[in-house]
Amino acid sequence: MNSTTRNSLQDLLRACCMTPDVLDLRTLTQQVLSQMRISLYGGKSSIPMLPTFLKPFGTLTPNRPVAVAEWDDRQVQVSLVTFQDGNASLSDQNRFPIPGREYPAPLSDLIYAAAELLEPLLDRAKDVVLCLPFPVDYDSKGDGAVRLFPGTMTVSDYEGKPLLAGLRDELAGRGFSDLHLVLVSQVDAIQLAAGVEMPGQSRYLGLTWGTDVDAAFAAPGSIVLRWLGIPGQLMLFDGGFSSFEGVPFGLADLPKDRDCYAPGQDLLLKTTSTDYLGDTFRLVMIKAAERKLLSFGCSRDILSLTTLDLASVLDFLNDPEAGGTIAHFCREPEDREVGLVVAQAVLDRAARLVCAMVSAAAQFAGAGKDPASPACVGAWGPALELPALRSRLEAQLADFTRDTLGHHLILCTGQQMPAVGAAAAALYNP
Repeated sequence: MNSTTRNSLQDLLRACCMTPDVLDLRTLTQQVLSQMRISLYGGKSSIPMLPTFLKPFGTLTPNRPVAVAEWDDRQVQVSLVTFQDGNASLSDQNRFPIPGREYPAPLSDLIYAAAELLEPLLDRAKDVVLCLPFPVDYDSKGDGAVRLFPGTMTVSDYEGKPLLAGLRDELAGRGFSDLHLVLVSQVDAIQLAAGVEMPGQSRYLGLTWGTDVDAAFAAPGSIVLRWLGIPGQLMLFDGGFSSFEGVPFGLADLPKDRDCYAPGQDLLLKTTSTDYLGDTFRLVMIKAAERKLLSFGCSRDILSLTTLDLASVLDFLNDPEAGGTIAHFCREPEDREVGLVVAQAVLDRAARLVCAMVSAAAQFAGAGKDPASPACVGAWGPALELPALRSRLEAQLADFTRDTLGHHLILCTGQQMPAVGAAAAALYNP
């Protein structure tokens, strides 16, 4: 790549807010922390800071099956979780496409689907947990209502509707009335699962990164100054970070935001979610074509795309000459160089933004200040299963969170973490 092209490409990436000088991690972390504190004081904030009133510790009663129902924006999944000697085993797993994804649905349809899948498990389990990644406003009495469903779903009649009350009524109608029901957010379940998988660590945090992005931590309830009379004991908090709006937005983000749900909202989600990263690459490449940084043939091919998934970008990064669609478009060496720089910048930005979120949560909770006793971050989601994203996040956590801020963190990952942590929440909160 000649110096003229390199300088022009760097200018483009800066205009797309994908260079380190625009994405200063210290500044981003302080912005996140400011929004967290504003929320606690009751001001207008894009990070809601949601107290769950759930204890983050307790006893894992052995051989006591817990029925777990998990919602996300794709499916309802159930499993029976049992602990023995601190280890979790899962059985009786079943799943069903979630209502509201392929067609509009009322909240009652989601509750019905969960009850339908849970019913075969209730001859063995008296503890039932509903675990979901959507932000929930808890009522301090163990129940809560979904604050907002994601833009990929169309759900009606949910505002202010207590989830466990609806599920309890549905299960009672099926002859199951003597049940202990618990509601837990997915990211808090991830945090609890880390405590199960790696017991004895100094502190625990939760991280989800994939189609959604969020972080969790434990703190005294008294930090929520906006909520008079809130219990002061240690409890789990769901940050609700996906709605953070202080993200530098660039040329490629503006058309993407304009054409998707809720323009101007959920900016952290739109810049880090695995659902969006492929299209972000496509839009930056279109801007590169407009600036004559690509050959005519490559520009024509890129402009023919109406959408692009992350898998295609990763295929190109793994094999720039034969790695699928993008490699086929970038046949010229100069196009390949530009494409690789853009792909790396898109993934680097996502990792930096997630690092800022985790760093803010660690700073707020005072986690991992002792190098000899690092805090454990329960980390779960499709992004953490992709080496190209996980390695970037780990590098940022080492270079910035550890070496600059002095917060020492280790990651704990696992495929079954939501179900394991949700079951732990039921046993910790009888």
